[in-house]
Amino acid sequence: MADDWTTIGGIAEVFDGPHATPKKIDRGPYFLSISSLDQGKLDLSKSAHISEEQYEKWTKRVTPQEGDVLFSYETRLGEAALMPGGIKACLGRRMGLLRPNRELVDPSYLLFAYLGPDFQREIVARTNSGATVDRIALKELPSFPIRIPQLQEQREVASVLSALDNKIELNRQINTTLESMAQALFKSWFVDFDPVIDNALAAGNPIPEPLQARAEKRAALLAAASAAHTRSATPLQPLPADLRALFPGSFVFNEEMGWVPEGWGISPINLFGDVVCGKTPSKSKPEFYGDDVPFIKIPDMHQDMFVVDPGERLSLEGANSQVKKMLPRGSVCVSCIATVGKVIVTIEPSQTNQQINSIVPRSEHHVPYLYFYMQTLNKRFHDLASGGSATLNMNTSTFSKVSILNPSDGLLEYFYSRVKSEFEKIELNLKQSLTLSRLRDLLLPKLLAGQIQIPEAEKLAAEAV
Repeated sequence: MADDWTTIGGIAEVFDGPHATPKKIDRGPYFLSISSLDQGKLDLSKSAHISEEQYEKWTKRVTPQEGDVLFSYETRLGEAALMPGGIKACLGRRMGLLRPNRELVDPSYLLFAYLGPDFQREIVARTNSGATVDRIALKELPSFPIRIPQLQEQREVASVLSALDNKIELNRQINTTLESMAQALFKSWFVDFDPVIDNALAAGNPIPEPLQARAEKRAALLAAASAAHTRSATPLQPLPADLRALFPGSFVFNEEMGWVPEGWGISPINLFGDVVCGKTPSKSKPEFYGDDVPFIKIPDMHQDMFVVDPGERLSLEGANSQVKKMLPRGSVCVSCIATVGKVIVTIEPSQTNQQINSIVPRSEHHVPYLYFYMQTLNKRFHDLASGGSATLNMNTSTFSKVSILNPSDGLLEYFYSRVKSEFEKIELNLKQSLTLSRLRDLLLPKLLAGQIQIPEAEKLAAEAV
């Protein structure tokens, strides 16, 4: 065990990026920033792009390669991720990389060791708390101690932990697909009004000018579907006649919303259910905090449909003291202060802080509709929240009165039946991923320290996956 300890400099080269920021553009090589590091993964959606000319300049010191361990040496200390293959990129400010000697260390193992508790404690101990940001001195990083066992053990450890990470990533990809499928159906029915256009075409009713281009595409699809005698009901194909009967066949003009389906109401958000603004319990009363009720804040509202692991929870005693603020399962929460327009759905009785307004729907059939509709209002919410101030703030009264389309309950119930399975699968996948991440976090320090045998860890991982 003692022989397993070495230093970063003994197994990898250390590089850092330029100490400046180039002009960023919409396309081109990636400019990797510290915001792209997310819980051991590289999120390229958070990276900007630079020109080829800037790329040549910004890679004179080092060009990131597949298997390099990217890390932050300022502000977000301890964050790291592997550089994937097939990506053309340069390091951004405050970013460094470790280029492992592959005869001595497996890149995946090096990442796990970097993220492990021993090395994270070393980072904390060596942090320089400056006047502006915390940082580690890159010239000292090669001397940081790290446990590096024999390559075979490294690969076995990395294999166990990677299996858990890969399943978590697969669940994320599946959820993205499931939500995209449900969202496509929502957009077709309630944004593009495809079934209404189909009905109008079939009845010979006039199509408003703004919808005529869409109508031409729908006419072609109707003709193709008729020729093929198909009854497919995918989002972009015509619905069977019995289901199209749920939709009107003409449009009317509304001053606020433009052309909308005839017969659909235009109602304030609070007509769909009670609107509740959250509240933060007093920090001076620790008995309010416990393990019973999720306490959701804006940082908990990531890109997922549901919050399964909030940063804090409340005790039932604390929650009961704010019973009017309790949100049942299926409440639709919208961030309304500072970061505006994030949307999630509660999966258990929950509470939020005052930066979130929530809709408690009259019916569970309204939940998917409200979830997707709130996302279409992002620009509207930002306009309402700005009010000429630098800090966005949309109060509960303003939020409650925002107008949205109100189709028939029968149609909303049918939409619910069509997307219910996607919502259920997304929830199950998120819960499984939480279990897997907790197992990974449990196994990580034990495997890195050699405190658990590989076969036992492999068995636990296989059972969880």
